[in-house]
Amino acid sequence: RINLEREELGLSLYANPRNSGAGSLRQIDPTVTASRRLSAWFYVLIEEPGAPGGNAPGEVVQHQSAALDRLGALGFPVEPHHASDLDMDGAIEFLERWREPRHDLAYETDGVVVKVDAFDQQRRLGMVSRAPRWAIAYKFPPEQVETVVEDIVPYVGRTGTLTPVAHLRPTKVAGSTVARATLHNLDEVRRKDIRIGDQVVLQKAGDVIPEVVRALVDRRTGSEREFEMPARCPVCDTPVARDPDAVRHYCPNLACPARVGQEFGHFAGRGGMDIDGAGWAVLSQLLERGMVRTRGDFYRLDVEQLETLDRYARKSAENLHAAIQRSRRRPLERIVAALGIPQVGWTTATDLAAWLTEQLPPRDGEPMSGPTGWLARAAQFLAEVATERPERFEAVTGVGPNVAASLAQYFSGSGRHVLLDLAEAGVEPELPAPRSSADGAGPLAGKSVVVTGTLEGYDRQAAEDAIRAAGGKAASSVSRKTHFLLAGENAGSKLAKAQELGVTVLDEEAFRRLLAGESAEA
Repeated sequence: RINLEREELGLSLYANPRNSGAGSLRQIDPTVTASRRLSAWFYVLIEEPGAPGGNAPGEVVQHQSAALDRLGALGFPVEPHHASDLDMDGAIEFLERWREPRHDLAYETDGVVVKVDAFDQQRRLGMVSRAPRWAIAYKFPPEQVETVVEDIVPYVGRTGTLTPVAHLRPTKVAGSTVARATLHNLDEVRRKDIRIGDQVVLQKAGDVIPEVVRALVDRRTGSEREFEMPARCPVCDTPVARDPDAVRHYCPNLACPARVGQEFGHFAGRGGMDIDGAGWAVLSQLLERGMVRTRGDFYRLDVEQLETLDRYARKSAENLHAAIQRSRRRPLERIVAALGIPQVGWTTATDLAAWLTEQLPPRDGEPMSGPTGWLARAAQFLAEVATERPERFEAVTGVGPNVAASLAQYFSGSGRHVLLDLAEAGVEPELPAPRSSADGAGPLAGKSVVVTGTLEGYDRQAAEDAIRAAGGKAASSVSRKTHFLLAGENAGSKLAKAQELGVTVLDEEAFRRLLAGESAEA
């Protein structure tokens, strides 16, 4: 209905319900939101026993299925196609039953969520960082369509990596129109033999990320062209380099405008300082107008400056300013992750934060921010380690020679100045609690385990959660300090590195035996 109205008015159409819903809720004028007449399914019920107007303790629902019934009785829209009291076979039958009929629903769905019904069991199972342990989503196989690769264009990311992106003939797949899909790197382009002008099969991995599955080689006419990585950066014209032991081509110019924009976007984004509202539409204006030149400049902005941004009124400027101020105080591991150091993901950032806190405990009465605070002292310490004894970084859990070299390169260069700038801008890190020498108890206590490849019984997050629950350390890279490598299908370079170093390689069955406290050997 909304798209029909927009088409009559000559406006662009929304690609999917998610985009239209988000766009409607973000309207400054609430009457516009009201005019969209959004609808939703409700599925969470929070009851407080004894609260005014609430239920007595014995009346509070104890199951998800009962919560849905009560929500429906209260007049809330509840998705009608759910079932409870199922065993495993019943759950699988339910999933299979909806594989095809889902296309006949009046709304789009990409899968089924299977939950533990009893709330007390949910509480016992608990949560992990990104998901509950008591629920899992089953995704239906992705829809596949055919389209044409009209061009392949390299894009420069925040670490300088040149990523070939397929520009596709716009095609609707899984509820939205797709015009681009990443091809990851030159080796992947060659492996799939994707050429400019090819007819290809397209899908959305997980019904979310566009993916070129394969080229339809039998339809080639001879006019197709192979993609070649450019010799010079398409943004700043710096000669492109290639890692000798990796697949990436990259622009080595740290001042490349494309790199700078991506770095600032990462810093402000969810994987960094998580500044709500600081998306690319805002960030591009801040950079183009010179309002933000360093990461610390985010925290020097005032409401009046933000009010000058396009489509920003006083209230929206105040909201963004408040979000920036809230992000001043963040866990140290989040600040480290926000720096965007090459080869340093969330796991390594967490380990580096723990190591740094142990090496540099705060002094009595020492402030966290400011030019004489703990963060400034940490910047100086990291710079000294990087320039004088870079091998000390290998003492960080899960850090091998390659990551240590990346840390040394960063903190001996711009990294020290970035941290000093943040300290002077008033960023206050929350330090992690000290780790014990054993780092927990359990069958994997004190053991470092790396996960690689595609596993049948676990996704990556679930496998790493199982490692931590067993007292082990889920590391991101293989080094001489790695005890085990859990390897699935298409394990790649980490498997080769583990075999070279003599690290014990586990399949899923051996991994389960270890978790149970048994020997990994059958």
